[in-house]
Amino acid sequence: MKKTIICSIPMKENVDPVLYTSDDKFLPVADKKVRYPICAFLEKNMKPEDELKVLILVKKDRYGHYSRNTELFKQELEEANSEIGAAVKYTVIDTDFDEARSVHERLMGRIVDGLSTGSHIFADITYGPKDLPIVIFTALNFAEKFLECTVDSIVYGQASFVDGKAVDTKICDMVPLYCLGSITNTIRCTEPEKARSMLKSLLSL
Repeated sequence: MKKTIICSIPMKENVDPVLYTSDDKFLPVADKKVRYPICAFLEKNMKPEDELKVLILVKKDRYGHYSRNTELFKQELEEANSEIGAAVKYTVIDTDFDEARSVHERLMGRIVDGLSTGSHIFADITYGPKDLPIVIFTALNFAEKFLECTVDSIVYGQASFVDGKAVDTKICDMVPLYCLGSITNTIRCTEPEKARSMLKSLLSL
């Protein structure tokens, strides 16, 4: 199966491996410590016949932490794949740590260019600045509408922090959040109160 993996890389210096749990039977994870939640998920979901195209989203911090974090991600994914043997190809998509419109547009375009037509998409939005999930969601919407892609999972590693250490870590699937945009796009109404009522009806389904 053709699978596209999208993962945002952190800009912080140290990302400690932690054990992620899952309350979702459709989101099984490996029982091992990882820095990147998507790696724990893929270890349980990759198959030998899979072809993985991995898009690594990098925001270039001034201290160069992104470079080491990118290598750590590759190492972690290779370890998860070591006994599975799926084909993996990496593409690094780097942009400046800047909130300019031109940076967002460039990132959006490069993500779309990296998506294979008809692939199943798995994304990890745990790390990165606040603009990344918005750009990723927009690219995924384009992929579903025009590239015959399927968004299977959007992983987020939830954690609380005590003395700077991540605790109570678990993996969440953010596909329902992604779908909220699609719900509002289906509403066709010019009356505010009626539109509110229609939205509430759709959310209750």
